Amino acid sequence: MSDPQGLAFAALAEDYDLGRAPWPPEMLDGIDAECVLDLAAGTGKLTALLAERFASVVAVEPLPEMRAVLQRNVPEVRAVAGTAEQIPLDDAFVDAVFVADAFHWFDSELAAHEIERVLRPRGWLVVCFAEWRRGFQPGLEPEARARLEEVRSRLPSPGGAKIQSGLWRQGLRAFEPLEELAFDHDWVTDAEGVAAYYVSFSSMGSLPEDERIRLRQQLVGLLPNVRHRLALRTRVYRGRRPGTERRHSHSSASG
Repeated sequence: MSDPQGLAFAALAEDYDLGRAPWPPEMLDGIDAECVLDLAAGTGKLTALLAERFASVVAVEPLPEMRAVLQRNVPEVRAVAGTAEQIPLDDAFVDAVFVADAFHWFDSELAAHEIERVLRPRGWLVVCFAEWRRGFQPGLEPEARARLEEVRSRLPSPGGAKIQSGLWRQGLRAFEPLEELAFDHDWVTDAEGVAAYYVSFSSMGSLPEDERIRLRQQLVGLLPNVRHRLALRTRVYRGRRPGTERRHSHSSASG
C-alpha cells in the first residue's frame, strides 16, 4: 500500500462491520463473470454481495482482524492474505476484480499492474466508493458532534481527500476510459450503528483503544434512541482489461 494509514483498520474491524452500509446490488449489473476477486475485501461487505451473484469468489485482505470478520460473515468464500500490490493469485485467474472503498490506499501503478496480471483478457475492473447524499437523520445532537470534533482535531485526516483528488486512478491507463455510474440508496441503522460508523474511520486507528471505546459509548448515549437513515450515493468506475477472449481453468490459486 502506498499509504500505511490504509492498514489502520486492524483495531476497527468489528466497528467497521457494524458501521458500514451494504453496497447496492444493481452496481453488479452488466458484469458477465464466473470467477471474481474482491480486493482489499475488509469485513466482506461487498464479498457477501458478490457471493450471491457469481459462481466463484476469492477475497484478498491484508489484515487478519478484518479477514476473521469476513470469514464469519461469508464462510463460503475463500479469504486469503495479500495486498493490491502483491495479489496471491495466478495470472489470468479471474474474470473481474472489485475494489470497494479502498483503491485510494493503493500504490495505483503497482496495483493496476497486478490487477491486469490476474485478470483474463477483457476482464472487468470495478472500483466503487460510497459518499453521502445527506448525513444521518436524525443523527448527532450538538453535544455528540462537539465531542466527536474535539477528538478528530487530534487525529490524522481520513481518506476522503485522497478519493476526491482523483489521483487513485492515475495508474489505470490500461483500463481507460472508465465508465462512471452512480447509484443512490439509503441505509437505516440504530444508535450503535451510527456510533460505530464514526469510530471506524482510518484516522480512528491511531486513537488509543480505551479512548475509542469510551468515545463510541459516549456517542451511543448522546444519540436519539431511534432508527437513523443515511442517504448514500455509490460511485462506480469500471473498465476492461485489453486482450482477446480465451478460456482458462478456475482450479488453482497461488499463496
